[in-house]
Amino acid sequence: MRSFAFLTCLLLAPALVPARAAAAPPAPPQEAAAAASRVAILEADADDALVREAATRLKAELGAAGFEVVIVPLEREGDVRAALERAAQDEGAFAAAAIFRSRAGATADLWIVDRVTQKTVVRTVEVAGAAAPSVMAVRAVELLQASLLEANLLASRARPGGAADGVAAPDDVQRWMAPVRRQAAEDPAAERPGMFAGLGVEAGIAALQSTGGVGPSLGPALRLSYGGGPAGSGALPAGLAARLTFAGPTLGPALEGALGTVSVRQEMAFLEAVWAIETGGAVSPVLSAGLGGFHLFISGDPLPPLRSATGEVWSVAATLGGGAGLRLTERAALLLDVHAILAEPRAVVTLGGERLGTAGRPTFAGFLGLLVRL
Repeated sequence: MRSFAFLTCLLLAPALVPARAAAAPPAPPQEAAAAASRVAILEADADDALVREAATRLKAELGAAGFEVVIVPLEREGDVRAALERAAQDEGAFAAAAIFRSRAGATADLWIVDRVTQKTVVRTVEVAGAAAPSVMAVRAVELLQASLLEANLLASRARPGGAADGVAAPDDVQRWMAPVRRQAAEDPAAERPGMFAGLGVEAGIAALQSTGGVGPSLGPALRLSYGGGPAGSGALPAGLAARLTFAGPTLGPALEGALGTVSVRQEMAFLEAVWAIETGGAVSPVLSAGLGGFHLFISGDPLPPLRSATGEVWSVAATLGGGAGLRLTERAALLLDVHAILAEPRAVVTLGGERLGTAGRPTFAGFLGLLVRL
């Protein structure tokens, strides 16, 4: 009897196991993957084949990046910026884009608005050639990435994972931007030192011409400068520098009078504040202002019976200048600037009572030199 019961249990065991499994509660489903961030593309000029194809290619570019793209109709007569912002808000998109054919027909305007920086950017792109739709789509993506780079800078200055204004960048947007951020950080141009960053030495020539008749004259010039770094590092803000200027002795034609001639020699030294306005290109405007000293030395060669004599005048002088710098390399630049110099007391050159000229009211000085950052 016991053997029969044991045999019965062995025969029924396979059937009981699946029954218990079926009676057990089902395993909880896996959590759904996070939804992809949205980008809204406003469909403008739907009758224009080029604009339509460019919008299609832009949708493909953003879709390939993993974003959900929604198409929103747009009337051209309305306010484009307001329509972009409204579309991004209504669709829950982190950015919106639109492409328009310009009135000239040879270019197109790309409009990008992103809710991360709350910024609208417009770029005009040439649309000639068979590759124009692809070029426009790529440029639109680049424009969106460039705008979002600003969000990364704002977030780093405000709080981790967010922006100072607007909304936080979604995780997939941050992943999409990671290579662009790394490239920008590695790009030397992104952190290009200012023209006067660090310690610099400039050597060149100086030309002087006074409105009072003394000059023209030429002589050597030497300048030493120290300025702030690309991001304001150092003791001075970016673009601003302190500079010592030494010029002279400058020599020119002798002054002639009824009683003979007078040779003139001039020297000057200034402590200046210099500001190089960074333009992102090879040429940068340069402004300066400073105080220092001005020295004029004369040597007279009169006709007999007068005898030769010398004299000199030391003056306190102020200078105001402007010019431009041309970058030759990252550490070398060619500078050309012009200064107006006012001196007190004014230097007056006379011979035997005859007034031959004056200097310092004002004297104009031109400098041409090669600046090398050490």
